[in-house]
Amino acid sequence: MPRKTIALATAVLTAALLAGCASGGAAPASGRSGSGSGGTGTSSSSTPTAAAQTRAEACTTLRAKVEDSAKGLQSLSDMQSDPQAAVARLEEFDRSLTEGIDAVQNADVKPKAEAFQTAYRDMVAKIQGMAKDPQSVDVSGFSTSAEQVQQAAKDIDTVCAD
Repeated sequence: MPRKTIALATAVLTAALLAGCASGGAAPASGRSGSGSGGTGTSSSSTPTAAAQTRAEACTTLRAKVEDSAKGLQSLSDMQSDPQAAVARLEEFDRSLTEGIDAVQNADVKPKAEAFQTAYRDMVAKIQGMAKDPQSVDVSGFSTSAEQVQQAAKDIDTVCAD
């Protein structure tokens, strides 16, 4: 049962990540979407302010920061054979997510990304618990956590699709 739960964790996590912040559901070619266009054509290497960063720009920025790390999670087959290595990759994704969230200033996107990270961290904590003590798996708690990650990923996908 614990191995099946860990395999389920891998599948749920991968699906949520790929559907949400690693998805390509944003950024029309014009780079303008959503509320407030703030800055117009000025290019700057600094992070835009909340008023100046469009939703499309914020989604593109977030996606760019987490995409490579999310790809690494797609092949988390070592979750069963080497749970500690898998947890290390999950933590690496969290660091990439933090970098992405730090670069997002858009008021529509940032709270969705932060909510995803909160749900993600809760699920990773549950996975870490499974790795340490597979016999004490709380399937119900994990399922709830996984659902929260999936919903948060959908919320990002929705805000980035507009």
